[in-house]
Amino acid sequence: MLDPWQAWASGRQRAALHLPDYRRAAVLVGLTREADPRVLLTVRSADLPTHKGQVSFPGGSLDAGETPVQAALREAQEEVGLDPAGVTVLGELDDVFTPIGFHVTPVLARLPAQPALHLSAEVVKLLLPRVSDLRAIVPREEQRSLPDGSVVTLYTYPWEGHDIWGMTARVLHDLLGAGPR
Repeated sequence: MLDPWQAWASGRQRAALHLPDYRRAAVLVGLTREADPRVLLTVRSADLPTHKGQVSFPGGSLDAGETPVQAALREAQEEVGLDPAGVTVLGELDDVFTPIGFHVTPVLARLPAQPALHLSAEVVKLLLPRVSDLRAIVPREEQRSLPDGSVVTLYTYPWEGHDIWGMTARVLHDLLGAGPR
């Protein structure tokens, strides 16, 4: 039987962005191999130069010659010790960008139900909320105007004392709304 997340990922049209002046990055949107999967999120260290203490997907900038999939897997291995051999990449989700100039490609993947993980100095905590628990949250919404005059909606998902917001919440919002039930 085909994994419902794999079927969904292969049957959708991905929205790519062309932002040549933005720095390329990738994140791993890891879902455990369970009927009600958990989402792999991290709490970033307060000692990092950017996004201190924020909830995020494992990820970072692409190295020269690296694809988004390669970068997402490398970063997940560096940040949380995720063995790429146990990861099944399902595809790339819609590109997103950040106000500080990153053009990010989220890479959707399935992970072992009980992945063996260990934290690097970049990560102070792992969060593994279930998809159903995140779907049960009514996110806070805020409208913001961009410099070009367009308006975007920003989301915040409060979960067990953590606020999931920014680019991470945007990717989660798209995934939770469109992904299989």
